[in-house]
Amino acid sequence: MKQKAMQVLLLSFAIILGSSYWVFLGVANAATGKGHLLGHSSVDNGEIRWGGSTKYQSQVDFGIAEWNKMKKVKIAPDTATTIEDLKFSDAYSSESIWARYTNKVGHDTIVFNDRFMSEGEAFKKRSTAAHEIGHALGIDDHSSSYSDALMVGAGFSTDVPQAHDKEDYNDKW
Repeated sequence: MKQKAMQVLLLSFAIILGSSYWVFLGVANAATGKGHLLGHSSVDNGEIRWGGSTKYQSQVDFGIAEWNKMKKVKIAPDTATTIEDLKFSDAYSSESIWARYTNKVGHDTIVFNDRFMSEGEAFKKRSTAAHEIGHALGIDDHSSSYSDALMVGAGFSTDVPQAHDKEDYNDKW
């Protein structure tokens, strides 16, 4: 009971700070009790409506198409009659990351880091986009023991969801 109360307290604190997904890592998996799942996602009523602007739109389109093959959650562009759940953008950062998914009140964001993306190989750009969209779907980073998974925290072994990524997706949705 004390552990559950501490998890709720930590999660509440993280939400108040408006922190990005990795702040939730320890709490999210404990709270869901399943696989590699975050305690949040960009999904609203079975879909993610996205907007924004990025130089890496072809890589985003590729990632969306791959996750849409799973068919449980529809990822589609925002329209005049829908509410944007996820916004894509670009920024230059000295951080050693290719991109960042952030869960925010109002709409979530995926920001691609031009520092790496502008010079990266096409495969790594596709892998990064598909990986970050996986976070928007509520899937957490996998450890390196899942070396072939798309959702491995620091790896570019694939640019499409693999068996364990699909298992986590199906556990979530």
